[in-house]
Amino acid sequence: MSVPAFIGDELTGAGFRLAGLKVFEATAEEQETDFRRALDEAPLVIITTRVAAELPRQLVESSVRRARPPVAIVPEAVGGPPLPDVEREVRAALGVES
Repeated sequence: MSVPAFIGDELTGAGFRLAGLKVFEATAEEQETDFRRALDEAPLVIITTRVAAELPRQLVESSVRRARPPVAIVPEAVGGPPLPDVEREVRAALGVES
């Protein structure tokens, strides 16, 4: 697979399919297999926040840290868990009030 891969819901996947990505519609039974396959074959892997939450945490974290291929986590087009508020987390870690 020489094109980037997207793993997530059908609606969000439709937009990525139009952009030329290989789209895997995430079923609970196959999403870990699809994710590992995409990591092995794609130059970029994009997953939704729901898929990231349902995959083993250590697998997602190590894949993001390794960055080969880069792994991006995006929100679903409609619904799904929100992205973390990174600014708030950094401010909390630094002890800075906003």
